[in-house]
Amino acid sequence: MNRIENGLKWTSIKSSTKTKLILEDIKEIKGYIKGESNVVAYLDNEVLIGRYDGNFSFPEDKRIEKRFIRRLRIFNKDEELHLWRSNGRLNGRYRSDSEGEETYAIEANQVIFGTKAEICNEYTILTEQRGTKITIPGKWETDNKRMRVAIKTRHYIGYKNGYQAAYVDVRFVKFVQLPLMEGER
Repeated sequence: MNRIENGLKWTSIKSSTKTKLILEDIKEIKGYIKGESNVVAYLDNEVLIGRYDGNFSFPEDKRIEKRFIRRLRIFNKDEELHLWRSNGRLNGRYRSDSEGEETYAIEANQVIFGTKAEICNEYTILTEQRGTKITIPGKWETDNKRMRVAIKTRHYIGYKNGYQAAYVDVRFVKFVQLPLMEGER
């Protein structure tokens, strides 16, 4: 793995994907995601961030219904199921980074809004002075300078016409505490 000076990381991993998935029922998710995972649910009226272990768990015991899902990302360090609503169905893509073809990817840590953190049960409420509030699973620390929370994303590289490199997919990997400690890179 190579570190690029702008904080990005170039890596080569085995990865496979299943595309053009159609899920008629939200319960079908169990057939894809194997481990305990994080979930980001973009609903018609809000965004919820929580956990998935065969069942969804969100702050304040909130629930999601298929008819209100716009986009759903269920992810852990090895896999992601990315779904979106279209014509009353959930369409999607499943990606596993534990098997498949050798693939090049760029990893980046996307900083999440929130310069103050308040731990509440098994969640952290991140807030900013301007009113932004995001609740994420886990116990995290922030300050107004370097210590922040980010989401690690992996951007997969493919080749068009055999020679033109381009990003062909992106997935969420995990939440990380910044600055990264040695060995977390």
